[in-house]
Amino acid sequence: WSSSRTVPQGVIPFKSGVIFTQQARVEAPVSTILPAGSSTDLLLVLSLCSHRINNAFLFAVKSKKKKLQLGVQFVPGKIIVYVGHKRSVYFDYNVHDGQWHNMAINIRGQTVTLFTSCGKRRVHADLHFKKDEALDPHGSFLFGKINQHSVQFEGAICQFDIYPSAKAAHHYCKYLKKQCRQADTYRPNLPPLIPLLPRDPSASPSTPQHVEPLLQGLKNLTTAAPSL
Repeated sequence: WSSSRTVPQGVIPFKSGVIFTQQARVEAPVSTILPAGSSTDLLLVLSLCSHRINNAFLFAVKSKKKKLQLGVQFVPGKIIVYVGHKRSVYFDYNVHDGQWHNMAINIRGQTVTLFTSCGKRRVHADLHFKKDEALDPHGSFLFGKINQHSVQFEGAICQFDIYPSAKAAHHYCKYLKKQCRQADTYRPNLPPLIPLLPRDPSASPSTPQHVEPLLQGLKNLTTAAPSL
C-alpha cells in the first residue's frame, strides 16, 4: 500500500486508524509484510474493535500451496490461534462485545500466550505439536479473512503490529501507539466517514488534501520489526 495514494476497497480511514467493512479485500505476498525467513515465533500487538459478530479471521498467512501457516480467528467468546495447518489453540475471550480491545499474542516455541490489561493478565496454551519453524516467503498474507470466499472481519483497527518474539510481551503497552491507548474512550463517528470512499468507480483517484494524513495509517497497518 505504501506506493498507493488510494484506499483499498472496503477500507475507511478514521482518526485513529482504519475501518474494515464487509467489502474489504486486502491481500499481499508474505515477503512484502515480513522479512525473508521469518519464524513463526512472533509477537502480535493489537488494538481493535469488532463491528460485527461472526467467525472471521483477523488475518491468515498461507503457504504457496495454500496451507494455513499462521492465523488468528475471532469467534463468539473465543480467540483461536492457528500455528500450522489444522493446528490451533484457543482462549476464552470475547472480542465481539462492541468494545475496544488492546492485547498481545505471543507465539514462542510450543507455547502461545494471550496478554491483556497491559500484561497484568496472561493465559498460556500449549501447542502439543511441533510447528513449522519458518513462514513460506512465497506465501500470501490475507487481512480479515482466511480466503477470498470466507466471511470478512468487520471492525476498526487502531494497531496491528508484528514483532520478533524476543520483544517483552508482558510490556506490550509500551508498543501501543498513543491514540490506541485512548481508543477505548474514542468512538469513530461512522456516517461522515462513508463519503470518503468514491461512489463513482470512474471518479478521479485523487485524494482530498484533508484525507491524505489519514491514509498514511494504511502504510503502517502491518509493521514488521527487523529481526533482533
